[in-house]
Amino acid sequence: MKAPDCCSLFPVLLVAAPLLGMMVNIGAQLVLSRLPLAVGNVRRQFVSFGCGLLVATGGLLALLFQAGVGGADFAGYLALHTGSYACLGFCFFNVINMNISSLRIRMLKEYLRQHPLPLPDEALVGKYPVRDMLDARLDRLERGRQISHSDGRFFWRRGTVTVIAHFFAGLRCFLLGG
Repeated sequence: MKAPDCCSLFPVLLVAAPLLGMMVNIGAQLVLSRLPLAVGNVRRQFVSFGCGLLVATGGLLALLFQAGVGGADFAGYLALHTGSYACLGFCFFNVINMNISSLRIRMLKEYLRQHPLPLPDEALVGKYPVRDMLDARLDRLERGRQISHSDGRFFWRRGTVTVIAHFFAGLRCFLLGG
């Protein structure tokens, strides 16, 4: 693809659009995480991702229309740079959600510090009360409308997270063959 001749800053502006979208994503996440909203963290992340996507895509469309790019070049530029934003957003999503993994790592470090002596279960449960962590996790899932509670039992609910889980299960089967 050849960049249009009308603007010497065209390549710089193309790269700037996904980065600007990412800055909006991060800013929206910072704002939304401090608001007393009754929605889960994942929904906030989707909203902030969507805000950044609107800015990145809007900027790209404006730039491409202004430069007079048409046809396959238009679609190629738009797909490439929107995909770049999506990759950056996915990385940001995973950075935010690393706290689950960090707890596992901290627990493994506790075991490693005691090596070769075994770590008593009471010591670890005292530091990381399983019931408290389970209650907090169930509360987050219920507030995020991923599960429901009825008659002393929990039930999964269809929704965005279920769709994402099916998508990644399908992707895993596609990429890993089973």
